[in-house]
Amino acid sequence: MRRGVGSIKRNRWLLCFTGVLASVQAMMLARASLAQSAADGAGVYASNCAACHQLNGQGVAGVFPPLAGHVPTLLARPSGRDYLIRVVLFGLTDTITINGQNYSGAMPPWVSLGDASLAAVLNHVAIGWDQRQRLPADFKPFRPDEIAAARVEKLAASDVHAMRKTLLPAAQTPAENAAATRRVTYTAEQAAQGKSSYVRNCADCHGSTLDNGEFGGAPLRGAWFDNKWGNSSVANLYAFTKAKMPPDRPGALSDKVYADLVAYILSVNGYKAGEQALPEDPKAQQPLSLKRQ
Repeated sequence: MRRGVGSIKRNRWLLCFTGVLASVQAMMLARASLAQSAADGAGVYASNCAACHQLNGQGVAGVFPPLAGHVPTLLARPSGRDYLIRVVLFGLTDTITINGQNYSGAMPPWVSLGDASLAAVLNHVAIGWDQRQRLPADFKPFRPDEIAAARVEKLAASDVHAMRKTLLPAAQTPAENAAATRRVTYTAEQAAQGKSSYVRNCADCHGSTLDNGEFGGAPLRGAWFDNKWGNSSVANLYAFTKAKMPPDRPGALSDKVYADLVAYILSVNGYKAGEQALPEDPKAQQPLSLKRQ
């Protein structure tokens, strides 16, 4: 009888130990799977995302929001996972606010990337930049089947922005810029230098009149310009131009050339030249409002 009781206890212990071992093995496999997916996603990120959000995940002030430090915050929200999936699928438009800083750059949809690639890049931005310890305890790797299920929704970028308002209601109103706004300033000489740089680096895509390019560049004048930049600051336009242009080597030009290019674009759009050159320092550019006087 005692031998039978001992045998039962031993069997129970073995079952318990086996269950714990299986749980540990499953956790290790999940971590390995997440690490591999994130490693695959790092390549996707470098090819498609880093030009805007930067390799370090810090983004560009005023235009492209940071992912480092912000993605875990989103994943801690009940619908944060669903939101992030739809951001990469359908894009994001309109101004968002993170830690009191406004970001006005548009996020394009990445529906052209496959489900596995999008899941991988989401896993990369979730655990990259030493963020693993900041993730919710119940975080699970993004899976391709989740992407496939959401893909059929066909949302607009504005719908995704509405999701964000629900997700982060306290930050849905863009923060007021603390610096007093001032009139845009650049010199005629600076705009002329910018025109020369434009002809060399930009005209093939955006055209000789900034709206007649041969290779699909967006118009840089008129209603399109006013709709995209009319409520923004020079700092945002400068940061966007530097982060994205020229397409084959973004950020490769000098700070002065980018400032000259922005001055030329402003001159074509009817902003008047003055006696002070457009500054190259983004902090000095921030108070320079593009709102029409």
